[in-house]
Formats: sequence, structure tokens, C-alpha cells
Amino acid sequence: MSMRGLTVFIADIRNCRVREMEEKRINKEMANIRSKFKEGRLDGYSKKKYVCKLLYMYILGWEIDFGHMEAVNLISSPKYSEKQIGYLAVTLLFHENSDLVRLVVNSIKKDLDNMNEINQCLALHAIANIGGREMAESLATDVHRLLISPTSKSFVQKKAALTLLRLYRKHADVIPAQEWAERIIALMSSYDLGVGLSVTTLVMALAQNYPNEYFGCYEKAILVDRDYSLEYIYYKIPTPWLQVKLLRLLQYYPPTEDPHLFQELTDLLQHIIANSQDTPKNIQHNNAQNA
Repeated sequence: MSMRGLTVFIADIRNCRVREMEEKRINKEMANIRSKFKEGRLDGYSKKKYVCKLLYMYILGWEIDFGHMEAVNLISSPKYSEKQIGYLAVTLLFHENSDLVRLVVNSIKKDLDNMNEINQCLALHAIANIGGREMAESLATDVHRLLISPTSKSFVQKKAALTLLRLYRKHADVIPAQEWAERIIALMSSYDLGVGLSVTTLVMALAQNYPNEYFGCYEKAILVDRDYSLEYIYYKIPTPWLQVKLLRLLQYYPPTEDPHLFQELTDLLQHIIANSQDTPKNIQHNNAQNA
């Protein structure tokens, strides 16, 4: 459902020929929104509309010092359109050291526990974008649970892996990476190569600090005979980005002394070299060969 009031407001701003006119219109709208919020009798649609107006002003560069609680309340809405705007507002207006972050942690946790994958994704986006210590301490376990759960959809697992990576990069001391090693490494064998790529990116970060605990990724990184769908082939080369990440991952470990594993690695490298011998037909083909 379109928000006519928002559309009219945006049109008014665009019609302002000088900054003074824009400032006058902005101040008028801010005063109106403040009065509406103080009344406290707004329905979900009205809150969404006014929060959208505040976000538009914020994007234009104006300072927004109110409306944060209304954004937090929208996150708890059962309606997706309202929840989505709430998460957008929180992501834009809050930062990792904001005192208001603790107000949204419980709502985010509820969405992570929700069986609705769309709500789970909204929550993961917010965690990854804000990424404060309080969120890491309170929600890292829930993110990990979504990552390893056999019932999680592949697109949720991909987002969970990258969210966990974001938290680890910001607050490594909060993430029990050693305890989670076995379950995370197992996901590198996912038949969804998108999940495999996301998890491999996470493992690359974890293995640098915990090489012994993540040594199992060495064997996972050496695969030659695997099926893959045509959508993952880029100019006759299957998932060149995943291949590059796996080769980089192998660099973190000394050469294997296992003759069987050594032979597999040799076969793998020969396979990659052989596949890159075709004369490139265009720049994209050349990029795939030299990724």
C-alpha cells in the first residue's frame, strides 16, 4: 500500500529551489511529526509513514534526534511492511555504541527464533549492520543456531554465516569459535554452493586464529568430482570465486604429509589449470580464468 503523505512530502522537497525553502519545509514537517508522536494514538500505518519521512530527511543529511522509539515499536509489528520499515530505521539511525541498541535486542531475538524466514533475514541484516558488542554477546548463539540448523533455508544460512563473520571481526573474544569448529566445517560440504561460499569465507577468518581446531577444513577444501548446477558455471569454470577462496584457505596450512591427500591436491590443481587453458573469448571469460 502506497503512503500518499510520504509521496507528497518527497514531491514538496524536490520542488524546493533553494536550501532555505527546503529547510522551512523540513522544520514544518518535523514539528508536525513531533506533535503526532506526542499524542501517542497512532496506528501502525501512521507510525510507518512518519518514520519513513524521518528516514528520508536523514538520507538528505538532516539530523534526526527523535522517533527512535517509534522505530523500535515497528520492529515488533506482526505486519511485514511495518516491521521492514522498523528494521530499516534501526539500521540507519542506530550505531553499535548507541544506548538504544539494548531496546531492540529482545525484538531481534524473537525474530531469530521465529519460524518465518523473512523475519529471520531482517533480524540478521540488522545484526550485521549494527554489529555492537551487546548484540554479539546476546545474539551470536542464536545466529550460530540458524547457521547449523538442518531446517534453515539456504538463503538464511548464507546470511547467518556472513553475520557471524561480521560479529567475529568486530568482537572475536565473544565468539566461541573453537567450540563451533566441527559444525561450521561440516557446512563447507553443503550442496548449495552459495552456502559453501559463505561458510568458507567465515572459516577463512576463523582458521587464521584457530588453525588446529579448523584443520578439518583442509580436506573439505580439496574436492574434484562434485556435481554442481549450471547456474554456478561462469564461462565454463564452476564457481571460480569459491575455488579462489578454497585455495587461499589451503595457504594457511603446511603441505600435507598424507600421500592420498597430497595426490588429491595435485589432481585438483591440474584440474584447475586444465580448465583455464581455453583461449578467452571476452574480458569476462578472461576474468573467470584469472580469478
